[in-house]
Amino acid sequence: MIPAARKITSGASPLYHYDELRIVHLELTHRCNAACPMCARNVNGGAVNPDMPLSELSLADIKAILLPDFVARLKRIYACGNYGDPIVARDCLAVFRYLREHGPNLNLDLHTNGSARKPDWWRELAAIMKQGPHYLRFGIDGLQDTNHLYRRGTDWKTVMRSAETFIEAGGHAEWDFLVFRHNEHQVEEARKLAADMGFREFFVRKTGRFLDAGELETSERFDVLDKKGNFEYFLEQPKNPDYQNPAFGNLELVKQRYGEYQTYLDKVEIDCKVAGRKRKIYLSAQGYALPCCWLGAVFSESSTAERRQFADLLKDFGGSAAVDARRHGLEAVIEGPLFQQAIPASWDRASIADGKLAICARTCGKEFDPLDHQRD
Repeated sequence: MIPAARKITSGASPLYHYDELRIVHLELTHRCNAACPMCARNVNGGAVNPDMPLSELSLADIKAILLPDFVARLKRIYACGNYGDPIVARDCLAVFRYLREHGPNLNLDLHTNGSARKPDWWRELAAIMKQGPHYLRFGIDGLQDTNHLYRRGTDWKTVMRSAETFIEAGGHAEWDFLVFRHNEHQVEEARKLAADMGFREFFVRKTGRFLDAGELETSERFDVLDKKGNFEYFLEQPKNPDYQNPAFGNLELVKQRYGEYQTYLDKVEIDCKVAGRKRKIYLSAQGYALPCCWLGAVFSESSTAERRQFADLLKDFGGSAAVDARRHGLEAVIEGPLFQQAIPASWDRASIADGKLAICARTCGKEFDPLDHQRD
């Protein structure tokens, strides 16, 4: 049984109920074959984050957490790494086969860098996914001479072979292109290549990570390090404003209105991205069920004031055990007091110091939202 909190603020509307849930963001593994510099699983593209637990969900875990009748009523499950790449997971194919068996009409989606596995594996994945609605989105940030500058550790020929094999086997493939200064001149060439190869969609992604939120400023450069912590090169924002994150244009207005980022977090109204009509949950590679991947970061990254604040809230419910879906089951976690009262109640607090969750204010604050402005 999930313990009740010592202190619960009453009157808040729940995020949603178990029987209303329609979307699952599934993180199968924390393992990855790449080392993208702006990913929190490593230190600027170098050494693996020492606070990163290299966890993974097995097929048995998935069967225990995502029960057949639950899968059957979902609209969508997408495997997208908060930290890892799903194709690296040992049971990836078996998990997708299970999900498709019990969700024949499920939108079954996967995000990957594509730089792993043999052609037969990709053919089998396509055979499973194409039995119903699906997409497989490849993160390819440039062409042969540039993709590896962000997708460090990936191999261009392997990525192209994976995409070609999946498409030829009948899979619906999409291309995500994250734009930097070193690859902005290749966007249209990559778009043409995607069309020629049979990709169904091509998306330009405008990163929001060139941001020093504490100072309400953007940075032009991001240092990339090797595994020993030595500087190798830097990433830069694209010059073309069409490829820059539009939310950055609101920074001056936010600064004029609030002065400091902390004041913004204290005052901004929160519009949760996963509550209401979306009714989405994040299932981590540790088997933890949380409203979103941003709250999930509390278990997987170095401690920050934001994460310590949420960790302190969790302590009132017994810590990580309160969100352990392998231990309690998904329904018990969602119907517990954390989801039903504590998290939504925090949004109405007067300030971060008074208990308003800073992670929620940062990611779902109405007035400054780089996350929602990343795609063209």
